[in-house]
Amino acid sequence: MKSIVNRITLIVSLSIFTVFSADAQDGKALFTAKCAACHTIGTNRLVGPGLAGINEKRSREWLLSWIKDSQALIKTGDKDANAIFEEYSKIAMIPFTDMSDAEIIAVLDYVKGDASLAKSTTEVAVVAQIVPIEYSIEEIEVGKLLFTGEKRFLNGGASCISCHNVTNNDINVPGGLLAKDLTNVYERLGDAGIVGIVSAPPFPAMINSFGNNPLTEQEVKELTAFFKYANKVSKNQTVNSGFKLVAGGGIIGLIFILILISILWSNRKKESTKKNIFSRQLKGNDSIES
Repeated sequence: MKSIVNRITLIVSLSIFTVFSADAQDGKALFTAKCAACHTIGTNRLVGPGLAGINEKRSREWLLSWIKDSQALIKTGDKDANAIFEEYSKIAMIPFTDMSDAEIIAVLDYVKGDASLAKSTTEVAVVAQIVPIEYSIEEIEVGKLLFTGEKRFLNGGASCISCHNVTNNDINVPGGLLAKDLTNVYERLGDAGIVGIVSAPPFPAMINSFGNNPLTEQEVKELTAFFKYANKVSKNQTVNSGFKLVAGGGIIGLIFILILISILWSNRKKESTKKNIFSRQLKGNDSIES
């Protein structure tokens, strides 16, 4: 009887251990996939704050609301949410509405664990980039070519200019308007923030473009070099926004449509299809009467 009880106890213990180990593993995987591009588990700041002690600073309920949709929480007037939004240059955190409460809690539990054991390889790689880096002229030039698409990414990802604009006199073609202007992105994020986002894209559009076409470490460095240079000289550059191109194209298109309508209207049939028949009948009646 005693051996049976011991076996049951062992099985239950192993089951509990397995469940908690799986949760911790899931939390680590989720953190690496969804959070590591913008946050560290320590105190180092990337795009967003380091998450050390976050479980003690905020309630679980608040954290769940913030992570699922920070902008919705900000709109409620929550003071803490608005303070964080202002502190981090009003860079909106991506809403993770696709994550369940259990998944978010798994991430928070992972973050809460021993930092010396819990640091992900992604975080270590990103933190290594925090020290300001000096870039060569060649890296800046290659970064510009990668941004504009004049030089293709090794793994075939889409060029940045398709969605983003950078105001720089060395770029003759205005960038896209689908995403944020990156002229001063280096000022906002620095080396670590840019490296983190470009290396492990957290935004849906970037995931679609680069999820299966990741940038190489050298390409990330070259893009960062260009963004740093663009930010440094931005005050002396002529603003070159894609809005002018779109507005100009719209005006030209409208003029073309108006001309086409005018031509079609002038060539319209101005008389009834039966006018000739009526005219012959009237002419025949006149000849009979006379």
